[in-house]
This record gives sequence, C-alpha cells and structure tokens, in this order.
Amino acid sequence: MSFHSKKETVMSTPAAETLPLLAREVAKILHVETVETNVGIGELGIDSLNIVELIVFCEQLYGSIDPETLNITQYTTLAQLDAELRAPQTAA
Repeated sequence: MSFHSKKETVMSTPAAETLPLLAREVAKILHVETVETNVGIGELGIDSLNIVELIVFCEQLYGSIDPETLNITQYTTLAQLDAELRAPQTAA
C-alpha cells in the first residue's frame, strides 16, 4: 500500500463531502448538534484540548499532515481549513 494512497483517496473526494464530515466531527468534539463552516474556529469554542482531537481527525480524513506546520489558529473557518488540507502539498 502506498504511503500516499490515503491522501490520494481524499483528494479524489469532493470538498462537498469532506467539509460536512469535518463540521460533523467538530460538532461532536464540542458536544453540539451542528457548527457553521463559515464561522471562525475560535468562535466555535475550539480550545487547545479540542485542537488535538481535531488534528487526529484531520489526519484520518485528509491523510498524513504535519501538525508542526499546521497552524490551525490561523484558519478563520472550517471551510478554509478544509481547503488548506485538501490542497496539494509541495515537496520540501
């Protein structure tokens, strides 16, 4: 199995499918029914403990990510986070 196979699978999944999954997981983390994808993550109530849970889920949904280079606090919305994680990574 290729190391990139999970990422390739996610990249072939339309954003219309990954964004609702991300929003559903954030709602679950926050113990609420739903969250808005165009509201800032801070406004949703994500704290430092929730960030760890969010990163773990993002790795499952989007494939391998480097948490040290991912500054979630810079992303205004879940929609922006989804777009960033779906974007092709440049080789170092």
